Amino acid sequence: MSQTLSHARPKPVSAVVSAVVTAATLLIAFGLLALGVESFWLVFVVGFGVVLPAAVGVVEYNQDSDTRNTTTDRESETESALATLRQRYARGELSEVEFERRLEQLLEAPSSPAERTRETAHWTEEQHGVSRVSDQ
Repeated sequence: MSQTLSHARPKPVSAVVSAVVTAATLLIAFGLLALGVESFWLVFVVGFGVVLPAAVGVVEYNQDSDTRNTTTDRESETESALATLRQRYARGELSEVEFERRLEQLLEAPSSPAERTRETAHWTEEQHGVSRVSDQ
């Protein structure tokens, strides 16, 4: 349901691009009208029919590609951590219960970048045998 709501609202960058193109189109068209150019109306057709959809499309495509890259990076980090976990289990460093517990933790994908960083640091410390002192 939250996805539906997020798509209903315009994205901030798309809204800014849309406002800039709209303002430029209106400024140019009415400027030409004030100068007495008879074909000023073509600016509306080109501005709102070509430039605006193209600009918003480019912005949204770039935002979507950033999202795809982030998802791919997270998947590759998960695969790497899973491989490390399997190796440690195969070497006998982890019991079956500990392996399953850590596997469940790993498969629960952290939602924020801060959580992913914290999770990665935790796995790296465990992999290298570093013990942490808790902050109190």
